[in-house]
Amino acid sequence: MMRQAFWFVALGISALALAPQAAGAADDKTRARCAESDDDNVVIAACGAVVLAGNAAPAELAIAHTNLCLAYNDRGDHDRAILDCDEAIRLSPDSVQAHLFRGHAYFNKGDYDKAIQDDDQAIALDSHTASTLVERAAAYHRKGDEAHAIADLDQAILLDANDPTAFYLRGVAHQAQSDNDRAIKDYDEAIRLAPHFSATLYRRGTLRIQMGDSKGGAADIALAKTINPRIGN
Repeated sequence: MMRQAFWFVALGISALALAPQAAGAADDKTRARCAESDDDNVVIAACGAVVLAGNAAPAELAIAHTNLCLAYNDRGDHDRAILDCDEAIRLSPDSVQAHLFRGHAYFNKGDYDKAIQDDDQAIALDSHTASTLVERAAAYHRKGDEAHAIADLDQAILLDANDPTAFYLRGVAHQAQSDNDRAIKDYDEAIRLAPHFSATLYRRGTLRIQMGDSKGGAADIALAKTINPRIGN
């Protein structure tokens, strides 16, 4: 999980275990943990201490709330994540990361319209990356808007032709449109890029069976279940 670094945190400070700290106790090590740790529990404790200290600059607070948003979303507390991203965006309206992370939380809550709005804003703020387009495409797909999903995935693949998730999702969108030949081609490419991508193998297998290739489909499904025994259950 990528964290944002405060401008004053020196490189090389490692993320260590952190106990909750009282207001006013956010020292440099706590700030470093908030900025750099990949452990959600450490981030929640450290960034919470930064917020509670009451003496952080607005830019520092915005980053702390952004990282809290991501950590709470990872833990499944999407409502709390949204509250922290709301505060991050209030403090720093042009924060691409805060919009992206709030979009993650809305997506996980099933509010795909709001997820798309945040992805739109992140793109408007100059997040023209393949991953942002893939995320927005996933929300469009969940809404049943396959045309917009495919348009985003076409663009994402132009930016990064080595992302198996983009090919997988485009295959899913093509399949939803009953464009099975294109779906198979995208599943083929996703599997070429990620041979152990069990979801793609399983989907290609079920589609192959549907298209009359029972032997090939059964082989895909068997391999998918070898990689992930719970898939399809």
